[in-house]
Amino acid sequence: MQPARPEVRGRAIALVMNGLMLGTLLGLPLSTLVGEHFGWRMAFWVISGITVLAALATFAGIPRLGRAEGGGGVRQELVVFRNPRLWLVLSTSTLIIGATFSAFSYFHPILTEVTGFAAGTVPLLLVGYGAATVIGNTVVGRLADRYTVGVQLVGLSLNFLFLAGFAVFAHLPVPAVVLMTGIGLVGVTMNPAMVTRVQRTGNARPLVNTVHSSFITLGVIVGSSGADWPSTPSGCVARCGSVPRWPPSGSARWCPTSCAALRRHPNHSHPSRITRNPRFPRLPNRKRSVRRAPDGGSAAGRAISGEFGDCHGVDT
Repeated sequence: MQPARPEVRGRAIALVMNGLMLGTLLGLPLSTLVGEHFGWRMAFWVISGITVLAALATFAGIPRLGRAEGGGGVRQELVVFRNPRLWLVLSTSTLIIGATFSAFSYFHPILTEVTGFAAGTVPLLLVGYGAATVIGNTVVGRLADRYTVGVQLVGLSLNFLFLAGFAVFAHLPVPAVVLMTGIGLVGVTMNPAMVTRVQRTGNARPLVNTVHSSFITLGVIVGSSGADWPSTPSGCVARCGSVPRWPPSGSARWCPTSCAALRRHPNHSHPSRITRNPRFPRLPNRKRSVRRAPDGGSAAGRAISGEFGDCHGVDT
């Protein structure tokens, strides 16, 4: 039994993926609201309960399917992985999803701490992002069967522009919202085209689809964790509470690692203006003489300001 004919697999995948997109549209803002009012643990408990209900509905509602495309054992399914082009296509999916999640994972702190939106406004903005993913997924699904590679090329190009624009203009409310919506339109919505391309390069058997899902999950992991590096704008938000000035002056990096231990006030010429980031352990208290600068601040503090001026913090 085949769940969908080969010529309409893109549409079928988009139909299935709309469940994920609707989850982004509804679940992400709701979980944010629950987390804001009842704590993050309650958000996880609610998600766990919904997951159990979804598992029961899947077990009861989805019919048992036979072997696809002529069946065959695991050894026969492994033969397709000798094709090096398949590995390149799988890696493309990892990079697409990883790039999108490098921004998606930090939308909330960026929108509140950089753009300046109130925490209560963020769920509404995420509803707009979720609606964009539903629209983008539907459009990509319609085009994926006929223009598989073309859809990916256009989607990747637009995603690059939206991600780069979001990194530069995240401090401006209107451009930030527009660019975030654009990321929703052409980011994770590339899934129907990605799956269609993988199946045409390899096959539509369970092992190929499972490995492809693993490569997509790898992209989520790499994108979410890699964006926390201090050399990226999202890393500055996660570690310093701010993004750096753009363009960076001199040879300054995006966000120096040393700055990651401090969340500093914009007027940080005096040591009393420097507050510790609670994510990092307190250092031993060592008494040392501090040479005062003429304006009343310390020379050490001014030196830190000059060296790490590209990472200006936000008070909490």
